[in-house]
Amino acid sequence: METITERMTGFNTISAELFIPFPLMEKFQDRDYFMQIVAMANSPDEAEDAKVEITRVMRKIRGLGPDDPETFRVQAIDQFINQFKSIASGITAAAAGIVAISLLVGGIGIMNIMLVSVSERTREIGLRKAVGATPAAILLQFLLEAVTLCLVGGLVGVMIGQGFAILVRMIPGARLEQATVPTWAIALAFVFSAVVGVVFGMFPAIKASRLDPIEALRHD
Repeated sequence: METITERMTGFNTISAELFIPFPLMEKFQDRDYFMQIVAMANSPDEAEDAKVEITRVMRKIRGLGPDDPETFRVQAIDQFINQFKSIASGITAAAAGIVAISLLVGGIGIMNIMLVSVSERTREIGLRKAVGATPAAILLQFLLEAVTLCLVGGLVGVMIGQGFAILVRMIPGARLEQATVPTWAIALAFVFSAVVGVVFGMFPAIKASRLDPIEALRHD
């Protein structure tokens, strides 16, 4: 009796398998037929030829004529792979939509916060302009503040993601010891955070840079 050293995860996967002789299997199970048989081609290029050959042999074993419908099904692994890719693509598209909506909502929130900040600091902006601050300096200041807020939000999100990955790894029997947030995802999170800060912080920053210093100093 020999245990397998490799296994493939996916649909209908058996977590533990044994290779045993057919007579021994018949002793364990009160039947003389098989629910499924797994065959492996010599190479992926021969998968289709193997599928055709298996179909021919099965039809012969079952005594099916040329016009008789098949009473069995032969499936190649690429069919399951295509199904998995289709499901994964759907999940990815849904996740991308959720992320896009989250970025939009977060960006609008940042813009509103910065607009309130500009309104509350109007006199400060007017004073800075009165002592020589250029519109570009004011614009850069508020842009940096918006980007900083977004980066802090990105950092919190990464920490939550890492914490969730740690919790998943701790689930007994889940076999998700490798669950982690990849480095590229962390870098991408900070890049997106910075981009959101620039895009949605631009309007408040421009508004602040264009304030008239005299009118700003009169602001209550």
